Amino acid sequence: MITGKTAPGPAHRTGAILAVLAEQASVTAQDLSRRTGIPVSAVYRHLGDLTQLGLVSPTRTRGRYCAGSLAVQMAENYRREMLSGGVKRRLERLASDTEELAAFLIPSGQHVLCVEAAEGSRVIKCSFSPGLSQPLTFGASAQAILAHLPAARVAEVCAAHRLGPDEAQALTADLSRIRDRGYAMSTGVVDEGVWGVSVPVLNRQGQLTGTVSTMAPEFRGRRNHQALLTFTHAAAQDIGRLDEPLP
Repeated sequence: MITGKTAPGPAHRTGAILAVLAEQASVTAQDLSRRTGIPVSAVYRHLGDLTQLGLVSPTRTRGRYCAGSLAVQMAENYRREMLSGGVKRRLERLASDTEELAAFLIPSGQHVLCVEAAEGSRVIKCSFSPGLSQPLTFGASAQAILAHLPAARVAEVCAAHRLGPDEAQALTADLSRIRDRGYAMSTGVVDEGVWGVSVPVLNRQGQLTGTVSTMAPEFRGRRNHQALLTFTHAAAQDIGRLDEPLP
């Protein structure tokens, strides 16, 4: 849920609707109303305006909506402007060094979004490729980001994904350990049999801009975890020092 209250104005409501559409492949007006707190009748009015602008499009399934062609153009412009050059080249170098999949991810609402990736010589199938997202809760990439977000933001994420008190408490304890050691590792949390290590990217001011992750099959990850961590950590530091702006 984007907000617990009805959004206060048209611009806020539009932003809340677009934020949900950024996280979900498709939604109904009822889904949007439930997650944003906006009355269904108002949701339909906003969907009509956004559809005319090309930011939203009806899907082939009656009553469902997805991102429109203009939103896709905006996403591609974002990737080209913000991530071209240094970030992409550094990920390609990381993938070459490790022979595994490398990715750069950012927080997006209640999810972690993959905005760039580079494949190593060893092919691996996993849920992270540019434009795809996963819940911002468990898994190395999500937790490396959560560990550097304010406590109130973490609580908001836990509530949005309906974590019980015990789960939220365990997650908070994990985040403290991750923050202290400077990286997160996980195995089989997002994709069965996939090991991952993730190192947060901090800019020159020490602010979180995203995370760099390396993913490998479990048997290779466990066997080579120290080398994979070293390469990933170096890439995260290099990206944090880039002069170009990051998200």
